[in-house]
Amino acid sequence: MKCDVSRIDVGVPEMPREMCGEGRGRDAILPADGRGETPLYLDIRRDLHARLVSGEYATGAPIPSETKLAERYGTTKVTVRNALDGLEEEGLVVRIQGKGTFATHGLEGTVTHCPRGFRDAHRHYHRMPSVRVLEASVRSAGEFYGRFFDIDPDGDLFYVRRLNCIDDTPITLERTLIPCELFPGIEDVDVSIFSLYSLYALRGHPVSWAAEELVVEELKARDARLLRVSPDDPALGLICVSYDAAGRPLEFVRSISVGEGASYLVRS
Repeated sequence: MKCDVSRIDVGVPEMPREMCGEGRGRDAILPADGRGETPLYLDIRRDLHARLVSGEYATGAPIPSETKLAERYGTTKVTVRNALDGLEEEGLVVRIQGKGTFATHGLEGTVTHCPRGFRDAHRHYHRMPSVRVLEASVRSAGEFYGRFFDIDPDGDLFYVRRLNCIDDTPITLERTLIPCELFPGIEDVDVSIFSLYSLYALRGHPVSWAAEELVVEELKARDARLLRVSPDDPALGLICVSYDAAGRPLEFVRSISVGEGASYLVRS
């Protein structure tokens, strides 16, 4: 019995959208060799790597979510996740559950300096430090801080108010001013995750020394509530200015500490 093969439906399946390139956004990557032999996640990894190295995503700044990256490259979140895995292994990004993915360029665990910041100082004693950002904004320097940081009075300062905790117990309320012209994009950094001292170092201004002054402080009712103490409890005030090797002030910090944090050690 003869059969007319021209009438047979061979049922060739439709190629997945990723393989045929459909549905990719305008920023989508084409396969490197033009024949589709390079896995898409590797092309995405190379593109993100180039963006990170070029400075498109500054150290400490968030990169787009997996959903947005999937839309950009016209693929799935699984493919994007595979691309990010390699970047995380290289130390270029870090993923924080519930917060997102951040450009690190090796920020965590690779920078050492003296003096140490809050996190490094307490990890040295095997404690569990954590930081909660209460307020973060950009404001004009004004005459006083313009002279202090040697910037234009209309120049921008990054202001951040943070609550520092040890083993989930609040110990220090800290207010910090940082000149934005020294650290462009710092307002996009999640300072509850990243150490400011480490960030300064990676931006070319490692802290070389710091001047500190002890001051008498009275707790305001609002601050006492945040620190979980009574307004009548003793508190230690500290003004700290950190400098780079050229003697340029990098930050002005005023803090108030209670309990275990209300102590000061001098070694000579």
